[in-house]
Amino acid sequence: MILDINKVNLVALYTGDKGYKFCTCKCPCCSQKNVEGNYQGTIEQVNTLLDKFTGLTNLYLFGNPDPTVDTKFCNEVAHVAIKRGKKVSFSTSGVGGVKKIKELLDNIPTEAVGYISYSVDTVDPEKMSMLKGIKYPWNEAMEGIKWTINNGYKTKIQPTLWSSNYEDVYFIIEYFSKLGVDWFSFHIGSIENNNLPTHNHLTIEQMKIVHAQIDKATKRYGVHVECPTIYKECGNDNPYKWYCMNPDICYNWLAFLKKDGIYATHVPILSEFDDKYCYDITKSIEVEKMPKLDFCPASSRTAKVKTLCRYIAKTWN
Repeated sequence: MILDINKVNLVALYTGDKGYKFCTCKCPCCSQKNVEGNYQGTIEQVNTLLDKFTGLTNLYLFGNPDPTVDTKFCNEVAHVAIKRGKKVSFSTSGVGGVKKIKELLDNIPTEAVGYISYSVDTVDPEKMSMLKGIKYPWNEAMEGIKWTINNGYKTKIQPTLWSSNYEDVYFIIEYFSKLGVDWFSFHIGSIENNNLPTHNHLTIEQMKIVHAQIDKATKRYGVHVECPTIYKECGNDNPYKWYCMNPDICYNWLAFLKKDGIYATHVPILSEFDDKYCYDITKSIEVEKMPKLDFCPASSRTAKVKTLCRYIAKTWN
């Protein structure tokens, strides 16, 4: 597959590689668990990234590894992007509440913000603490969300679903729609068996339950919900192949500012398993030429990719 990176319209950006140990949360299955750097990106790198992705309309800031960790730098990055005609969005856990959100949005006009996304996985405060790996400051986070809504910022609730919270979908939509949220995005949890009963991947039957909850809630509350097609189809198609090949997904990328370069991928799931799906955009134009996505275990290059392929074959075929 050949993609034109000039057509990429959204890049989600980690502004450094400090990873899990620096985060405000300690989610047991965080994708940043293996990231153990101590690097804070630079404005020069941000400008380079914006130079490369010429069609970018929305820079989605993930922070280092959350905007509440490097709030000042994320605010500075946002101002740079806005001056270059881009909108900015933010993804946060909600830790820090109103104080952190105000710092993040300092001197940023409402109209320049695409949306603010909150990673809230349940409406049960105790379960939220278990999923985030900390004593989650529920009331503080809810005040931050209310402040965001009341001040006119587009607000999205973005839960990650596991075996322990997939049945909470309806209640999440119900709770936050009553606060004024009308946009939800549900993500799939781990694709590996991780020996954590509370954080196992979802079965097809569980995904069908997720879809039924979404269908019921959207009909009742009239909200916009995004979720992977696999939640709806639950068929024999390979869900990760859909994730990688869908044109809309291909034009939404994930990028990382690192000491040795700026890395980007259109397939975050696979890039966690195999470096060939992640590109240093400062070194090679080959970023435009995407490799053929091969899910055959016999051709997989690493043990982790083989595990991924076996899981896909077992679960979806």
